[in-house]
Amino acid sequence: MNSSSHSFRVLLIRPPYTRLRGIGQAPYFPLGIGSMAAVLNTLPGVTAEIYYADNPGPGDKPFVIDKEGVFATRSLAQQKYFEALDSDDHPVWAEVRSVIARFQPDMVGLSVLTPEVGSAAKITGFIKSLHPGCRIVWGGVHPTFEPEATLALPGVDFIVSGEGEVTIRELVETLQSGGDPTSIPGVIGPGTSIDSACRRPLIQSLDSVPIPDRRAVVYPDRFSPVAMGSLMHSRGCPWRCGFCSSRRFWHERVRFRSAENVMDEIRQVHRDYGIRIFTFWDDAFTIDRKLTEKLCEAILQSGIKIAWRTATRLDLLDDAMLKLMRKAGCVQMDLGIETGSPRMSELIRKDIDLDSAPETIDRANRHGIATGVFLMAGFPDETRDDLLKTYDFMKRIRPAEIVLNILDPMPGSEQFERALELNLLEQPVNYLRFPLWPDAHFVKEIEPAEFNRMIEEISAYVFRYNSSRTALIRRARPEILQLLRTDRKVLFQKAVRFTRRRFTRGPRH
Repeated sequence: MNSSSHSFRVLLIRPPYTRLRGIGQAPYFPLGIGSMAAVLNTLPGVTAEIYYADNPGPGDKPFVIDKEGVFATRSLAQQKYFEALDSDDHPVWAEVRSVIARFQPDMVGLSVLTPEVGSAAKITGFIKSLHPGCRIVWGGVHPTFEPEATLALPGVDFIVSGEGEVTIRELVETLQSGGDPTSIPGVIGPGTSIDSACRRPLIQSLDSVPIPDRRAVVYPDRFSPVAMGSLMHSRGCPWRCGFCSSRRFWHERVRFRSAENVMDEIRQVHRDYGIRIFTFWDDAFTIDRKLTEKLCEAILQSGIKIAWRTATRLDLLDDAMLKLMRKAGCVQMDLGIETGSPRMSELIRKDIDLDSAPETIDRANRHGIATGVFLMAGFPDETRDDLLKTYDFMKRIRPAEIVLNILDPMPGSEQFERALELNLLEQPVNYLRFPLWPDAHFVKEIEPAEFNRMIEEISAYVFRYNSSRTALIRRARPEILQLLRTDRKVLFQKAVRFTRRRFTRGPRH
């Protein structure tokens, strides 16, 4: 942890969730609070650091990546999470208290997703007991869409609504000078008009946002090269998918960084960490064809040979685009298709042609890009026939990987509102113990026992498919070929990790 004589200290935290459950997403560098740390560390008299509390510590057991987990284990994982919330003696909370005690923050900013509300509230309680005068600010997706419920939690002083870089800078400057934070657009506090606070204009140029400050992290050794290689080319999504809140969060706008600005970050990360593997976390990487082409050409002209992954939509790809992306180092591309039922695709406003999926996936395969297909089940209006159509759809496609997620409706999305309308969520919603499948059931037309039986059958197929020799080769071949050209050391490390996982897994069901 950095030592500094700066007088105003800001600790930016991503709360633990997967780490407490033992199963979930692999850790990644938190770009949102990373860019906020970069902004704050340019201010005179301010030191900002990043504590990603979900990163496993030295004494933690490696957790199971969510897509590899057996569905039946999710209930046990969520129970472990709730048990951790009920105990002050959990080792993770001891680490949290230690970080807070050493850093002595004047302000703590917590970036919170809905399932993490319980752990964020736990941390808030620790901070207020250790440092009663410390200001606690919540930001991110959950506080933006549930400001009143968030402010009602003990210890939460303010909310930063929506895009945070400009707002948090003005908030810290105001706290330093003793001014009124609730006068700042985008800040919600006691007595604030929530409607006006939520409409702060978005940043006009993303190039004006500093590159995320990766040097500000507490426990930097806990970030893998893949995690530290997180990037974003754009913010926002123009589509209207009913299960997602991104369109609303970004005020129904899409903005892009210039290719030169993205390359500045790639060069910096490569220079500082020797990283050649990157992940673009854009909602849909190829939204703007000309800008995507510019970025790919900039990567090629830079002379830095990298491997990268991203996500996009079926209707934003053709042979020319795939050829250029592969040439620029793209090795994996995730496609959010979500359902194999045309009826459900229309209801969730996915706005894609499902019949084009097999050919698009085959086209990517021919260009040497591994495709991951993301599908969902458990929509409030889904029927047994819809779910069977998704199952049949899986059998007609040949991607490198199939990922099946069960919908947990989240605030800010149309499907959350639909679940409330159908009384599938108990009101008022208890966000401290937010209900998730399989402990909760959000499908009106299918009984829980039948739904769970079908999911067990479908997930067994998904596991068999992903474990097949053909799928393994499709996943591994593009990255192996790229790493042979770019970074053989990383290739060796990944091979060792794969071998260990392959031969040390317990029995599967």
